Amino acid sequence: MNKYLAKENVIGLTTVISVQAVIWVIAPLLGKYIDSFYVHYPHVLAASTFVIILGVCVILLGALLGAWTVVLFKVKGKGTPSPGSPPKEFIVTGPYKFSRNPMVMAGLLIMIGESIFYYSPSTFGLAILFIVVLYLYIRHVEEPELKERFGQPYNDYLKNVPRFIPKLLPDIWWW
Repeated sequence: MNKYLAKENVIGLTTVISVQAVIWVIAPLLGKYIDSFYVHYPHVLAASTFVIILGVCVILLGALLGAWTVVLFKVKGKGTPSPGSPPKEFIVTGPYKFSRNPMVMAGLLIMIGESIFYYSPSTFGLAILFIVVLYLYIRHVEEPELKERFGQPYNDYLKNVPRFIPKLLPDIWWW
C-alpha cells in the first residue's frame, strides 16, 4: 500500500469515528446535560417500555441506513465518507436513488431515536441543529463541488432526486 492510500484510509477512518462519536456519545450526553437545566425528569431513559423500543427501532433504522451508505461509498464509489477522500465514482444506487443525502438522514434518524430513547428534548434540538448545519454545508460547499466533479450527470440527479426526504408518493401528493 502506498503512502497516499494509507493516508486516505486513516483520514476516512478518523472522519467516520469522529462523526460517530458525536452522534452516538456527545449528542446524547450534551442533550441530557442541557435537559438537566430545564427538564426535571428523574430517569436517564424514557419511563415507558414502548417509548424505549420505539427509540431503539428508530436508532437501528438510522444505523442500518448509515452502514449501507458507507458500504456503498467504499464498494461502488471507491472512496470514503470523508471529504478528504471522497468517492471517485458517482453513486446513484441503493438509498441514493431516493435521497441525495441518505447518510445525513441516517445520522438524523439516530439522533431522533436517541432523543426518544433518552426522553431528551435537548437531544432533539441538537438533531435539528445537526440537520441545519449540514444543510448549509451541503448546499453551499458539497453540492457545488459535486457539480464540478461529476458534471451533467450530477446536475440531472439534482433535478430528479430530493436533497433529504425521499419522494415516495406520486407527484399528485406533493402539491
